[in-house]
Parts: sequence; C-alpha cells; structure tokens
Amino acid sequence: MPFATSFYRDQRLIITRAWGQITFADVRAYQQELGQRPEFDPMWAHVVDARDVVQFDLSSADIRDLAATSVLAPAARRAMVATDRATFGLFRMYGTLFELQVDGSAVGVFTTLDEAIEWVTP
Repeated sequence: MPFATSFYRDQRLIITRAWGQITFADVRAYQQELGQRPEFDPMWAHVVDARDVVQFDLSSADIRDLAATSVLAPAARRAMVATDRATFGLFRMYGTLFELQVDGSAVGVFTTLDEAIEWVTP
C-alpha cells in the first residue's frame, strides 16, 4: 500500500505520507485500514503529504465519493500537501466537495508540510 501513517498524540494529529501511483482502490483500502487502527481517533486533525505521489488515478466521481465517505469526523480539520499541479487540483476539488457537505471550512490545501501542520493544529 502506497501510504505510511504516523500518529502524534500530543498534537492530536495524524500524518499520512503517500507515494507512487495511487488508485481509487488504494485510497478505499487505506480508509478502511486507518479506521480500524487502535490509535485512530476520528476527531484528530489529518494531514496527507502527497509530495511524492507520481499520479492519482482518480476520476471526479471518485473524488466526490471520497468526499462523502471520510472516516474522519466532519469537524476534524484536514490538510493536504501537493507540489504537483494536477494533484493540487484534485485536492482542491476534494476540499470544495467536502465543504459543500459540512458547515464551515475544514479542508486546506498547501504546498509545504509545515504550512499544513500549522493550519490543522492552531
């Protein structure tokens, strides 16, 4: 699986690093695995670091589906990091679709990991 996750209890933060080529099935499997981990708390902030992703093989329908089925609580802050323009655009689409379903802004998209962590852990 092209994901590695670290949990930071003192910050109530989950950081997931993603790499390589990622499909919808990969993301779905990761969501299920993350939700079953004993250290997982759906209220914690989550940062997805995709600076090493070569390609996300996701359609707009896949993004819409992922935005509707997060394992995180709706109020949990989410940040995504991408340096690739296409990945950045996919993350912005996810953020927009997610925010249409919840009250308020809960998704940030950044180009650096430090900015993302600072945003989710004010």
